[in-house]
Amino acid sequence: MRRIGVLFVLSLMIGCNSWDRADESIEGAIVFDLVRGTPVRSVPPDELLVSDINLLIYNTEGLLEERRYYPARSFTATDSGARVKTTLLSEASYDVFIAANIGYALPALSREEVEDYRFHMAYPDEYSRGMPMCARLDGFVSHGAPSVTVPLVRTMARIDLRLDRTRLDSDVSFQVTSVTVGNGPSSVRLFGDSRAESASQVFAGGYTLNDRQVQPLNTDQTVGISRPVSLYLLENLQGDLLDTEDEREKTFTEGRYPQVCSYIEIKGSYHSAAWHTRPGETVAYRFYLGDGPGNFDIFRNTACQVTVCLEGDGLSEDGWRVDKGELVPEVRFGLHPAAYNECQPGDDYRIWCDVFPEDTPFEIEPVAWDDDEGVHNLYTFDIDPDGHGLTIHTWKGGSVLIYFKAGAPILRDTLALLVIGP
Repeated sequence: MRRIGVLFVLSLMIGCNSWDRADESIEGAIVFDLVRGTPVRSVPPDELLVSDINLLIYNTEGLLEERRYYPARSFTATDSGARVKTTLLSEASYDVFIAANIGYALPALSREEVEDYRFHMAYPDEYSRGMPMCARLDGFVSHGAPSVTVPLVRTMARIDLRLDRTRLDSDVSFQVTSVTVGNGPSSVRLFGDSRAESASQVFAGGYTLNDRQVQPLNTDQTVGISRPVSLYLLENLQGDLLDTEDEREKTFTEGRYPQVCSYIEIKGSYHSAAWHTRPGETVAYRFYLGDGPGNFDIFRNTACQVTVCLEGDGLSEDGWRVDKGELVPEVRFGLHPAAYNECQPGDDYRIWCDVFPEDTPFEIEPVAWDDDEGVHNLYTFDIDPDGHGLTIHTWKGGSVLIYFKAGAPILRDTLALLVIGP
């Protein structure tokens, strides 16, 4: 056998796993349609960038025969990939391992060690040199061919996220302020299936978009459907963990899985007729990724489109998936018709308060009715069925003073005066 120069042509490849979910309609809920396909300010990675290449070649005995590191200055990269060259025996069989954008020369690893080698990221958006990529050829024989094309596989998934507000009640407003990848792995096995094994292998605060970066989610691409934003995370193959067909049951209450399964968290300001967030506070929507309600796999080299559909008031769920902890009731307290009122003897006159929340504790007291028997000759009254007002039945001239008091969360009171026969 003779040694020949072999040109490894590294092309870029991106696949797409099918993450299909049938469209569901859950009144007043948030529906997650998964369609094919400490926080930091994140810069979108260049998905085509190749800035360095590691090449490890093993013979049939599993011994390291070739170890090369190519910095950016030693090869030419294009949008379709890069080219590096080495010398091999033409008829010998080799196992070839290639890693790109690692940032350093891989150590002289054994065949077993390179298969288990784990690349660590310092922070969730460490992409200045490009997205970590890899490729391998098992049993490669050149047969004298001058070149071979090797697809580079990204070790990350891209999540293209958008919001569907078409099923929200007309009085509901939700404006996104941040989106974060929760439990994004901080390391990845370059040449084998990879998953986070413990809380120490995920970022405490994952890839995050906020401020102007999330404005596409507040801008319609079509009526009620927002423009998308993209998030990135390393492969995390946790597998099938729950026996459920209901996306609303895709949560954990205990064990290690809440610490290692990746999810998306969307935070934003909320306002409806019943509830609102105060300035600087948010409602949080969270959901796990995966292939269906019971699965938690995030595959490398996939681009997945996720549409979050908000329905009804968007608040029907409680707990981890919809965190309403910072919501406060929408409060209303208004006196009608006015604080000063006039009528003629014999009139029936109604005075009431507009109160929200409707179950707020409420008191009505016609002042002096219990203490002055003389007022009984002026009028009688009936309290409204909802307890928020009263109708005064007048007989002759005089005046009526009524005290209204609302308890928590309104905590307000007021007086109304009715002059009879002014």
